[in-house]
Amino acid sequence: MIILRNLLILVCLLLVASPPAAQSADPESWSPTWINPAWERPVNMIPDSRISLPGDLTVDQLEQPTLCGGCHNAIFEQWQGGVHANALNDPIFQKVTKLVLSEADTEDELEEARSCVRCHTPLGHLSKVIETTEDDYDPQELDPLKNGIFCDFCHSVKSSAGIGNAPYTVGIEAAGENKTIKWGPRDDAVSPYHGTSFSELHTKSEICGMCHDVTHTVNGLPIERTYTEWREGPYNTGDPATTVYCEDCHMRQRPGIPATGSTERPDNPGISAIGGKERDHVYTHYHVGANTALPALYEGGELNSQMAVERLQNCATLEIAAPSLPLIWQQAIIQVKVSNVGAGHYLPTGLSEVREMWLELQIKDALGRVIMHSGKVDKNGNLDPQAHSFSIKLADKDGHHTINVAKADHILSDNRIPPKGSTTEQFSFLVPITGILGYTIEARLNYRSAPQSFIDDLFGDETFELPIVEMASAMAEVKLVD
Repeated sequence: MIILRNLLILVCLLLVASPPAAQSADPESWSPTWINPAWERPVNMIPDSRISLPGDLTVDQLEQPTLCGGCHNAIFEQWQGGVHANALNDPIFQKVTKLVLSEADTEDELEEARSCVRCHTPLGHLSKVIETTEDDYDPQELDPLKNGIFCDFCHSVKSSAGIGNAPYTVGIEAAGENKTIKWGPRDDAVSPYHGTSFSELHTKSEICGMCHDVTHTVNGLPIERTYTEWREGPYNTGDPATTVYCEDCHMRQRPGIPATGSTERPDNPGISAIGGKERDHVYTHYHVGANTALPALYEGGELNSQMAVERLQNCATLEIAAPSLPLIWQQAIIQVKVSNVGAGHYLPTGLSEVREMWLELQIKDALGRVIMHSGKVDKNGNLDPQAHSFSIKLADKDGHHTINVAKADHILSDNRIPPKGSTTEQFSFLVPITGILGYTIEARLNYRSAPQSFIDDLFGDETFELPIVEMASAMAEVKLVD
């Protein structure tokens, strides 16, 4: 039960608020330089008073998404079924936040737990309707569609004061004739309803990095580093002409087009708004990531879940190296190489302490009988604890492993797979007498958003089954020499 509660604690603590880095005129310096290896602390962020703070906005200063959808109808529909739209309404987030607060032992842990709202409900935070997760908030008070990360919030972000922990600056600026300015990636956009202004920030990964890098609010430990993994990886070449930005994958994806590093990322021609200009490419707004389970819980989210599966199935490859001869009654060594061919960040990324990505290896003899099965899931949905899994392991100040990020002080290990990188896992088994006829090796790389026990404990009688996605597979046969 302690482990399950710690898993619950993890989820709501990954989008947190902390003093951001000072702004620089050079976008290349917007991100702090993280000290490698991964288990060491980063250079800490510098406070900057220019970020938007609670009280800077009122709820009615930002437009309803349905109003935006009147012109941007296709984009609205894509967004509505995704995790951005439902960042606060997410049933897991809502259940977990109260438990997190009840489990906090120190003021430092409370500070960490309270701050999730800055990314999960930016308008709630800035309007002080929902200042912390400690509030007994009613999501309806904001209006369901304005609870999460929505159109007018993102397009009212005029600048970033840094990277990580939500250092956004929101600007409600008049454009004349009772219009306000919306910032976006076009320098020639015209709207009859609102003003428009080009924003370089909206064309770069840095706008994603404001929330998709997370640092412990008290001790500065890097918890989530999706943006930094990209920035320090091979897809960021330093040349805008060759760099693959976050938007080049995540805002090109649409049904049937996963748009990963291992696939084509074609333009999405069309119009952004009714009556708008024909564009060579219109950014999509599904923002599915690897969220295979949650979107299916939202109205209109089934498609988003399917697209998450498509993305996962184009992120990795497997290769098997096996002995050429079946050595009877001896240990046989099987090597499985896992390569990250499609993700611009580590696999897995984000909620790496709770997400499950593991190798499943099954060996059968020539008669079809199972000789070995590693990484299997039992009838209750629980993963074999000896499975070859890929994750970050955190430790508390005493050096004890913990999955409670509020208590985390340093990183024990990180065996995830970097972009365009690979790792080789080794398996061994005793070859039985039937091995003289040869045997078959099947390897699968599986993914699940969280342990099933986590969902069962959280939802009780209302639990649901988390899907397991087969990301990649490989097969090899070992036979006697003819």
